[in-house]
Amino acid sequence: MNILMIGSDTMRADRLGIMGYERDLTPNIDKLAREGAWLENMYVPIGRTAPSMTSLLTGTWPRHNRVSSNFIPDEVFDLSVKALPEVLASRGYETVAVGDWAASDLGKIRFGFERLVTAPDQWNIKYLISQGPKDLRLFLSLFTQNEWVRLFAPEIYYLASRPLTTEVGRQARDFLSEFSERGTPFFMTTFIATTHPPFSVEYPYYMHFSGEDYRGRSKFSMTDVFTPEAIAKAQAKGAEAYDVQQIVDLYDAAVLRFDDEVGRIVDHLEKLGLKDNTIVIVFSDHGTDLFEKGTWGQGNTVLGKDPSNHIPFVILDPRQRVKGGISATARSVDIAPTLLDLVGVDPGLLDADGSSLLPLFEGKEHRPRAAYLATGAWLARVKGMAEDHASVPPLMELLEIRDYDTGTISLSEKGVELIEKARDRALRWGQWKLVRLPLKTGEARYALYDLERDDDENVADQYPELTACLADVLDAWAEKALAVTWLSCTEP
Repeated sequence: MNILMIGSDTMRADRLGIMGYERDLTPNIDKLAREGAWLENMYVPIGRTAPSMTSLLTGTWPRHNRVSSNFIPDEVFDLSVKALPEVLASRGYETVAVGDWAASDLGKIRFGFERLVTAPDQWNIKYLISQGPKDLRLFLSLFTQNEWVRLFAPEIYYLASRPLTTEVGRQARDFLSEFSERGTPFFMTTFIATTHPPFSVEYPYYMHFSGEDYRGRSKFSMTDVFTPEAIAKAQAKGAEAYDVQQIVDLYDAAVLRFDDEVGRIVDHLEKLGLKDNTIVIVFSDHGTDLFEKGTWGQGNTVLGKDPSNHIPFVILDPRQRVKGGISATARSVDIAPTLLDLVGVDPGLLDADGSSLLPLFEGKEHRPRAAYLATGAWLARVKGMAEDHASVPPLMELLEIRDYDTGTISLSEKGVELIEKARDRALRWGQWKLVRLPLKTGEARYALYDLERDDDENVADQYPELTACLADVLDAWAEKALAVTWLSCTEP
């Protein structure tokens, strides 16, 4: 069996039609889901790209694989654990990663892809300097979408904030045609920035929901989010500083654009005669807040029914080994072992913390799996954070360049230590979710949520025994990186 993964950065799970969204944004993805299956509650450990993709492709938690932020030093590029592309390549698969600037982590972190058509490392001082002044590179990018520039001036071709949905889709289809001619099994990951801020989707998509009459500042894309400093200021302002409905409209238009590209890729797969022998997966690295809690952005909070760590996950196995909607909690660390299991390769070849979901798919698993979640590295203090919450200096003050020969921008060792202490962490177990909020005093405050309720009320006082039991498990994860899959807590 071949494996084709199609992902869009920052796509929310709740935008799929099969998840009940009122706008018809994802007819192609929904069709795949109805032919196969969708996991309604798939969660990533950290809602940021590098740690999420690393956990997904290795089956390991961030502190096991050492990728816990987007700002990692050179020595972490060589993973200390095995990855899915590496294992499949050793079993005769062609392994390929295709993407735009959002997929740069697939190239800089050595997952074992044999072929890469992705952007260079975006967090590199040499790369950023070579792009030239912001206004100049934005102007040049209007004329540089061709193969020559991709090969010889990638810093302009793969310009951050400019998704290359059409180009990446075409490259993915070209690879599928190559695979079809050679007849060898393949594993391809396609990852696009279509739904990533600033939600700058092309014409005519950006007018699909807002219409031609809109005349505000966010007509083409979300404003004031083109530099890290600007993003930090923007997240501190909150919803009152934005045209929220227009931004939601742009985001939904971006989801619609991604769905169209998924349809083109899958149609091409079918025309080539490969669909009956290919496991197709649609996914994301994380979701995003869209002002539900007064602010926006990914990985900033795990309180309540947070959309940042919740990702869409649709899987079509033409052998029908996975079928229908699955509501049980699943973790992205379970994905790599599951895919190996589905193609008949021993999941034990990975160093995974997760385990195959095949028992769940086959109706043989009835206990809930524990999912562990954490916030990302905050750019600055986000709106709504409690005054007594543990804090860190602004992210820009914690970055350094350890080796000027490579130019990699990474967190300092002190920065890593401060961020780990200040992260909010959460444990999701069945219908329950416990959140651990570290305080300036060194202690922690806990909030318990019943996810079957319609609200986000903290019910810790109503269920003290369950709260205490889950807190012990969550503390072990926060302090010792001890992640237990099967809990012995007693539900009320």
